[in-house]
Amino acid sequence: MGDLFHETLRIWAETEQARLDFIRTDLDVCLALTDVAETKHKMGQREQAARTIASVEKAYSDMHRFFSQARGMTPKIENELQSKFRQVRERLDELKRLGGVMSELA
Repeated sequence: MGDLFHETLRIWAETEQARLDFIRTDLDVCLALTDVAETKHKMGQREQAARTIASVEKAYSDMHRFFSQARGMTPKIENELQSKFRQVRERLDELKRLGGVMSELA
């Protein structure tokens, strides 16, 4: 019975680590896509930029939901991920201020 309990704990820990790795990676992808959207906007491809931003907004929202479900993370990891969330949000807000990008989403 003890082995089953320890195996369950191990699987839970691995699952939580995979969740955190997924969030971290997806937020990195979000940051990269904000650069892509900015480049598209500067090239006059506003519709494509708007679609990219919409995708990033969706991913950001999804990652927030996954983050709220995460358990057992250390304060260091929580701070790291919160920082990444802030970076993505700041980039999204910058793109909104560029003008025209977000208006095409409506």
